[in-house]
Amino acid sequence: MKCLKICWGLVFCLLASFAVAGEELELSSDELQKFNSIISNVKKYYYKDIDKIKLFSHAISGMLADLDPHSAYLDQGDFKNLRMETTGLFGGIGVEIFPENGFLRVLTPLDDTPASRAGIQAGDLIMQVDGKFVRNLNFKDAINMMRGKPGSKINLTIVRSKQNKPLVFNLRREVIKIKTVKERILDGVYGYLRVALFQEPTALDVERAVKKLEQGAGKSGLRGVILDLRNNPGGLLESSIQVADYFLDGDNLKKEGLIVYTKGRVEETKIIAKATSGDILRGKPLVVLINEGSASAAEIVAGALQDHGRAIIVGTRSFGKGSVQTVIPIDDSSAIKITTATYYTPLGRSIQIRGIEPDVYVESLRVVEDNDGIPRVDEGALLGAIQNGESKNSNSKNSSGAVSNYQQPANANIKLAQEDYQVYEALQILKSHSIVRRGK
Repeated sequence: MKCLKICWGLVFCLLASFAVAGEELELSSDELQKFNSIISNVKKYYYKDIDKIKLFSHAISGMLADLDPHSAYLDQGDFKNLRMETTGLFGGIGVEIFPENGFLRVLTPLDDTPASRAGIQAGDLIMQVDGKFVRNLNFKDAINMMRGKPGSKINLTIVRSKQNKPLVFNLRREVIKIKTVKERILDGVYGYLRVALFQEPTALDVERAVKKLEQGAGKSGLRGVILDLRNNPGGLLESSIQVADYFLDGDNLKKEGLIVYTKGRVEETKIIAKATSGDILRGKPLVVLINEGSASAAEIVAGALQDHGRAIIVGTRSFGKGSVQTVIPIDDSSAIKITTATYYTPLGRSIQIRGIEPDVYVESLRVVEDNDGIPRVDEGALLGAIQNGESKNSNSKNSSGAVSNYQQPANANIKLAQEDYQVYEALQILKSHSIVRRGK
């Protein structure tokens, strides 16, 4: 049977159904008796009454949780939440989290959500939710505390690297509607394409966005694109493969045009994805932005474009989530999400833990405009400087009184550098690549 697999950033996986090959596990009578005895004693002696079905569920949850951070037991409520999240509509504050040493580490705040607007950042460590230490909660309970009715308030206490004291965020929950793709034109002829998440409509949205960028560039023509995958936690594997395929021409690639492949113990978990003919940009320069919040499906796209030399990867090292989770139904109301394979780039690099290293390392910096009124110093600022005879304007004076025919061009990108330094640097790299390409 067909199995739909998801390489979600850390937490979620879509319902799938497939038969697991292998031997059926048989427990001895002694082992079964031990398990039954433990449940009976907890039921009898625990300080408050607990339903035995709930105890059984806890036992399954604990078994899966001890395997790795991504395997989990899914009850009926988890299924409902999962379906909402993979279709792009769910409630909460819009933050991807994963457990770390008993606390909750922020993988990424999703675009245009309460979390991102409040300033929560990738890497933040959530210590308390509404005054309760998350260390005393299991992961599922912590996630449920983060969710709530739209309009309800939530208080988070967060520890951030290089901050001397905890940060407190007071947020209001919303129905999270994620627009996964955004685009805009930079400097008239360069495209900026933001992919925040890989969901069902993402690939089609990327195709539409590229067409809009081409229209926006007008007669001058689109000269290149920045593909922004920062803080993209992943999502649907099929969607990420389609997006990578858009920028790769399978007819002109080595390594059989591989985009990604997996290694697992069971044949049904093995994936080999290859690029098809055509490149949506027709070979125009491509720069991909990544950071520590880029995970899973985002890393697959970046890795494939990097291995085939199709794009320059800019930013900081990605998260390193290179494992595959598959949801296996147990009955009508429950399932298990279990790690079944690991991802590899076309050149055989494992994404797990290592992540994707950028070709050009660019930190996220804050640029301020503050020149203290100091004028530009150049040849024209020198007293008695020889003037350029070709200039039509030879009588402009600089602040020192010297005549200078040099008019400093306005830096149209200073605002972009202040808004987003990494995008600014990516644009400079894209321009350089475009100039070299046009000069060939």
